[in-house]
Amino acid sequence: MRESRLKLLLIFMVLCAIIIDYNYNNNKVDYDHIRKLHKNNLDKSPFKNTKNLSKSERKDLQLPPNPYNERLWELTMDPVLGRPRSENIYQIQDELYQKSLNEIPGVPGENPDMAWIPRGPTNIAGRTNGIMFDPNDASNKKVFAGGVSGGIFVNDNIDDINSEWKMVQGVPRNLPVSVLTYDPNDPKTFYAGTGESYTSGDALGNGLWKSTDGGYSWENIFGGRSDSEQVFKDEINQIEILTKTDENPINFLQASFGPNLPGLPMDYLQNDVVIANPLDACSTLSNSEAINGKIVLVEDGSITAGSNCNYYKKVTEAQSAGAIAVIVYGKDTGESNWTDDLKVMPPSGGDVTAIKIPSIFIKAADGKKLKDIIESEKTTVKLVKQSNISTSGTKIVPGMFFVNDVVVRVNSGGSEIYVATGSRNWRTRSGDQNTILGSGHDAVYKSIDGGTTWTKIELFHPVDSFNNKHNYSVVPMDLELDKDNRLWVSSTISADYSMTGGQWGDNPPKGGGKIYRINEDGNAATLVRTIVTNCGSTEYTGNRTEMTFTADNKLIVMSIAVEATGDGYCRVVPRLYKGSVEEWIQGNQTELTKPKDNDTGIEDYDFARGQGYYSVSLAAHPTNKDRVYAGGINLFSSNQAGDDWGQLTHSRGRYAQYIHADQHSVIFNSNNDQLLLIGNDGGIGYSTDGGTLEPRNNMFHTAQYYTVAVAPLGMFDNYATKVYGYDKTKGSWDHSANNGDGGNVLNMITTIDGHKDVFAGGMQDNGTSIQADNDNGFSLGNDFGSGDGAATMFSQNNNNKYVVYNYVYNNNVRVLNMNNPSNDRSYWWRISSNDDDEGDFINRGALDSNQGVIYANAGTGKIRAYHNWDNFAPGSQGSNKDTYLIENLGSNITALTVSPFETQTSTLYAGNEAGQLWKITNAQNPNNQTKQEINGSDFAGSISDIEFGSDENHIFVTFYNYGVESIFYTSDGGQNWVKKEGNLPDLPVYNILQSPLDSDEVIIGTELGVWFTNNFSSDNPSWSQANAGMKDLRVTDMDLRKGDNTVFISTYGLGIFSGEFRNSEPTFTINSQTENIEILVGDKKSFDVDYRVYNEFNEEIIFTLEGVPNNTNVNYSPSKKFVVNSDGKLTIELEIDQETELGTYDLKLKAVSTSKSRELEVTLRVISDDNDKDGRKNDVDNCPETYNPDQSDVDGDGIGDVCDPNPLPKDTFSLQTINETCRNSNDGKMQLDIKSDGLPSDTDFKFTVAVTAGPSGFSHTPEQLSSDTWKKENLEAATYTVCVTSDFIANFEQCFNVIITEPQDLAVLTSRAKGSDILDLTMSGSTSYTIMHNNKPIKTSNSKYGLELNKGLNIIKVYAEKECQGVYEETIFNSEDILLSPNPARTSSKLWIGGDDTNVNLSMFDNAGRLLWTNQNNVPSSRSIDIQVSNLRPGLYYVKVESETVKKTAKLIKE
Repeated sequence: MRESRLKLLLIFMVLCAIIIDYNYNNNKVDYDHIRKLHKNNLDKSPFKNTKNLSKSERKDLQLPPNPYNERLWELTMDPVLGRPRSENIYQIQDELYQKSLNEIPGVPGENPDMAWIPRGPTNIAGRTNGIMFDPNDASNKKVFAGGVSGGIFVNDNIDDINSEWKMVQGVPRNLPVSVLTYDPNDPKTFYAGTGESYTSGDALGNGLWKSTDGGYSWENIFGGRSDSEQVFKDEINQIEILTKTDENPINFLQASFGPNLPGLPMDYLQNDVVIANPLDACSTLSNSEAINGKIVLVEDGSITAGSNCNYYKKVTEAQSAGAIAVIVYGKDTGESNWTDDLKVMPPSGGDVTAIKIPSIFIKAADGKKLKDIIESEKTTVKLVKQSNISTSGTKIVPGMFFVNDVVVRVNSGGSEIYVATGSRNWRTRSGDQNTILGSGHDAVYKSIDGGTTWTKIELFHPVDSFNNKHNYSVVPMDLELDKDNRLWVSSTISADYSMTGGQWGDNPPKGGGKIYRINEDGNAATLVRTIVTNCGSTEYTGNRTEMTFTADNKLIVMSIAVEATGDGYCRVVPRLYKGSVEEWIQGNQTELTKPKDNDTGIEDYDFARGQGYYSVSLAAHPTNKDRVYAGGINLFSSNQAGDDWGQLTHSRGRYAQYIHADQHSVIFNSNNDQLLLIGNDGGIGYSTDGGTLEPRNNMFHTAQYYTVAVAPLGMFDNYATKVYGYDKTKGSWDHSANNGDGGNVLNMITTIDGHKDVFAGGMQDNGTSIQADNDNGFSLGNDFGSGDGAATMFSQNNNNKYVVYNYVYNNNVRVLNMNNPSNDRSYWWRISSNDDDEGDFINRGALDSNQGVIYANAGTGKIRAYHNWDNFAPGSQGSNKDTYLIENLGSNITALTVSPFETQTSTLYAGNEAGQLWKITNAQNPNNQTKQEINGSDFAGSISDIEFGSDENHIFVTFYNYGVESIFYTSDGGQNWVKKEGNLPDLPVYNILQSPLDSDEVIIGTELGVWFTNNFSSDNPSWSQANAGMKDLRVTDMDLRKGDNTVFISTYGLGIFSGEFRNSEPTFTINSQTENIEILVGDKKSFDVDYRVYNEFNEEIIFTLEGVPNNTNVNYSPSKKFVVNSDGKLTIELEIDQETELGTYDLKLKAVSTSKSRELEVTLRVISDDNDKDGRKNDVDNCPETYNPDQSDVDGDGIGDVCDPNPLPKDTFSLQTINETCRNSNDGKMQLDIKSDGLPSDTDFKFTVAVTAGPSGFSHTPEQLSSDTWKKENLEAATYTVCVTSDFIANFEQCFNVIITEPQDLAVLTSRAKGSDILDLTMSGSTSYTIMHNNKPIKTSNSKYGLELNKGLNIIKVYAEKECQGVYEETIFNSEDILLSPNPARTSSKLWIGGDDTNVNLSMFDNAGRLLWTNQNNVPSSRSIDIQVSNLRPGLYYVKVESETVKKTAKLIKE
């Protein structure tokens, strides 16, 4: 055990300057560097420590129970940026919307006859929040609903359980809808808010959308995508001087009181600046007429000596004069410790609520400069505060705008739109990278003109123990109108706090739990109350907070807050409060008894089961003052305004009527308040009496699929089996089962009897579902897997029928044995069952049904293989099957594929998150696999899919990531790879398939649906989005059916789709082995083009070579135009004219027939034996590409001066620097010496030196040198750029980066092992040190030193090289030992005292600390002194010994 103490003293140190020559940039991508950055960013992922937590552990940390989106965040990150570029998606959608795409037959989803067909399931839905009765429907039956994963649906008769939902076509299908509402003054005007700032899921915000035709077409009107990501380092607040474009921006800090400056999505504050009179604004401003409506500049401090003029006074005077903002600049106080720094101005006790204008502080130097500019001319500035979130070094994506709620208030006959907006902060685990999605200007925004213009309503903090800034960012959560038509706002935690969890006790999130009331005019908010709870003596503010008003205007609040739960723990759970408006204002609200779930798996203290930040709802009946609804996992109702609760629903149907778990919203019909809608993770529930609820999900196909698998064609011909699962409309509990005791039952049967289409897939929250039909359309899904479905794989062996499925990680891998083991029924077969959380939450897998092996990701560089199971031996159903590991495969496995071309052995291909691709042969053998890396040199990112073409040599690889080449292809088994991204936008690619009928036809699944190309063989394939039937959806998986080329795809939010590669389209392809061709001027050369035909293609093709140099003869053999009906070869000969300009030409060969067109690219390089035509042949020309007949070569290196990047001898220039001796001494120096010996003596070789860059305010006039030495002195610490030029050599410039540094800080760490006399010193900040030990100097250049301590007092001082570097001091008393024996003692004990001291002072104390006696003693030569205890009562005593070398106390027990 070591006792350590850290003693840090900040001092200064001189460092050597670093001189860096500019490197030539050849624009080549450094993929090794990108891969290193990617690894580093993966290691720093904000989800690194949370993705493998159990659901219960995730709930304890306030994390969504499903880490799928967290993992996808990591996999899709831009490797360099360290986060996904999710904003790209909305930008790409906008661009695609603006252009029409050509319909090219032959690709699934592009020909109307081959459109992507939605397959459902029709009875399984996903997470739903935004729901609304259509106010234009007098029958009260028409309903609109939005999926959180995307899209808006409409149901024309919600009263009919069989009525189908239909998708609205006028809105992007991936639009994550969080709220729907309408304008009471114009019921055909709808509003849709998007995104959820309060979760870390996939619902990214895209602002507010509006429909003016009753919900059938929509447009973004507020806070949508921004074209540019803005990146800021250090301070992100700047004053831009618009009237002087050559002035640098001025950094500022905003005051801690007054409103925040405006920012995106609104305009920044911009106006003229006027100087205050008096300048200090400590009294009434005499120039108020000039100031009115302008920004005012004020000096810090006071003109009058001794005057107490604080910032609150200055801003108040400016506000009284009509200023719209205040700029205060620093003032030198004359004190020795004054520094010109930025500061956050406090209100100094003033009434912060009276301040209605923003104020900022700038440095004194900047203020004086701005004052000078204003005095010389009219000055306009823009105050740019990019974000109200207090971070620096931050990336801000203002287009990702989250809308938590929307309300339309009718006021004086007009419609007022109020929008509660929030941001989200993604922070790396190390905290060194932050990304704000949204502008960070979180607030309530208001529009009175239908969304054309907006004003901001600030939500201010109290200045209290939780917050010291009045204008700190507050995220509004819920908007509610009371019965007096006043708007109320609640808050959730600030975006400053990461959504990736963390113990509340360490750094509890702040900003939530607040309740505001907006004034009658709707332009200002007053904080009414903050929900504050405590754990022991520590107080915490609430988290997410929801509100509702009862019919008699009582406010009920649900806040997710800390509560001592009675079991020794404090947990974050829902808490309910109620009171009248007056009671809330006065703080007299009362806490309600919360609902208790009858499910014993849900604790009484938390009906949300740890998910209160995510899935809660609260609503009061609009006319019945006693009726209230509260939702958590299940839904509850109260008939006494929250004073009692009854359970309405249960997620399995055991303890109440069945409705899916996780309640998000409760909506009443405005015309008939008995009609009720609820939204949850399983879709929509509906009630006609406010109590009896039924699911309404027919064709509400919003299921969030992870995977899909399809059975081979013919597997179920002349065969029947029954699959038992769970009916999502009924729940799993049957009260009549088990002789009336009840039980979970498989209550849905899917009979597969000769069906052609049999497919299955894993879903979020809805298990693994199987579907069967023959109609190529919608069908019911049967959940036979439960929980979260993951990897799903069908056997490809028609004689052994089964489907593999699993439930998260490798914890529960199973097989549905469809070989009818008994009773013409399929049964599950266990493969694995454990709690090891091996692999990813939604884990990757692959199946070799020839060998009967299941492969699954098993964590870092490992694959788990399950074997010896596919004979389905009797008695083996419930046992774990044999398994082995394939290891040493780099990082976490993200893609797995088994080669279909090997049937006797198993060849497995695996890709990992680091971009490595592995080929594993003999993978079915537990002990003898062969592993080979077949990476492409340009691979960077995380591999998402591996697929094959016509054989095992033709391999396709895709990458998840933004910011990388996402598609690669090899035709030689991985020896050489080519990029195939072409014109594809920067978006994640999840999967890829090649048409078995046309090698040029390839489709990919992306974040925006399926994209296709018909010219994959081109060097630059043209990709287009497939529009017909499906787009804008995340395509999570693709499976090509063996037998008929039908493709099934799974989407995250709209279920399953299918399409087909048709074989009816005749087509052709072209390809050339020649990618580059080099021809001398005046010479000729040819290259060959191979063409192949498919499906009886028989058309005339015209070949055209574009991009050739002028006057080039192009000859086509056999011809430029001829009928092609079989495979063949075209030869193209190029004859280059003698006068052709040398260089590189990009040639494009186009082959066009009546129905098809193809193209490929070839690079032509035209060369010459005298390229620069200077009369010197290339082989003897010292600059063969640059005209230089004089062949001048100053440094004699064989490279002519005109083309030599360094034409002078390497030792021509030498640059020395001297750094600052102390901080701010500004005495740095640089000296340039020129060695003229190696320069031509017969020329006037003159140099000019210019310092082209330096610190702010630095400037330098170029100097022509008259000697061989140049000096620059009195330099402050900074980075300078020094450039040397000479007219003697055209375009010559050599530049150096020079760094003048300030001294470094000295840090000293001391530690000492227990009982040791050696003090270990670890020192930094100097190259040598002087250690003064009791006034004796010790010098050392080592950073670590072991100092032997004297017994007794040790005074230690450490000095660096220079006096201004400071001194470190420490005093240590190193005592001799003492010992009492015997101990315990009855009459006396011997005290032994170490060392040589002859005189000591002894004292004895009792256990209460009272002094019993003290004596001066001489120590005998035996070093032992008798301590008499016979007169003491039994108990514990302390003997204290003090002398020059002893300071010790020992315990003594009297028996």
